[in-house]
Amino acid sequence: MNIRFCIVPLVCALLSVSAFAGNGLAAKTHAAKKSHRSAEKAAGDETVGVPGKVIQEPNSFHGVKWGTPMASVPDLTVVEKDGQAAYATVAGVVYRIGDAFLSDVVYGFCQGKFAAVMVEYKGRKAHASIRDFLAAKYTKPLEMDGHPDDLAWPLGNVFIRMSFSKEKDTGSLSYFYQPLFAPCAGPDGNKAAQ
Repeated sequence: MNIRFCIVPLVCALLSVSAFAGNGLAAKTHAAKKSHRSAEKAAGDETVGVPGKVIQEPNSFHGVKWGTPMASVPDLTVVEKDGQAAYATVAGVVYRIGDAFLSDVVYGFCQGKFAAVMVEYKGRKAHASIRDFLAAKYTKPLEMDGHPDDLAWPLGNVFIRMSFSKEKDTGSLSYFYQPLFAPCAGPDGNKAAQ
C-alpha cells in the first residue's frame, strides 16, 4: 500500500516534467544522442572524473577475463585446492598497478573459471600508488568500518578490496567477480566448507 502512494506522485511528476519539456524535444533528443556518443567514447578509458559518469566494472585483470577457464591461462601453477576453489600463480611475471610493481599475484578459480585475484604488496608508497590509481580509474573508495587503510570499490559485479597493515608495512588487494566467486564462498564471505 505504501509503495503505491510513493509511485503515484513520482509518475505524476515525471509526466508533468515530460509535458513541460515537450517544446524543445527535438533539440534535446539530438543533444542526448550526442551526449550518449560522447559517453560511449569516454567509457572506453574507464576513468571517472565527472559526477554522474557511468563507472564500468573491470571485465578482466591484466588481460585475463572473468570466467576464463583455468586451462586457458598459460603458465599457471596451482598452489592450493579447496573444494570447488583452486588458487594458482604465474612464476616470473611482474605486474604493475599505478607506480607499484607486484610479483606475487594469486589467481582464484571457482568451478574452473577465473573469479578472483589476490595481490600482496609492501610499503606505504605502494599502497598509496595503488589506491590513487584505482580512485582515478573508478571512483573514490569506501572506507570499511571507518578505517582509512581498509578500502573497497563495489563496481557492479566486481568487488575490489584493499587493506594495509601499518604494523607489518604490507597490504593486500583483491578483486572478486561475484557471480562466479559466490559458489566458492561461504555465507560469511570465506571459503565454503566442503
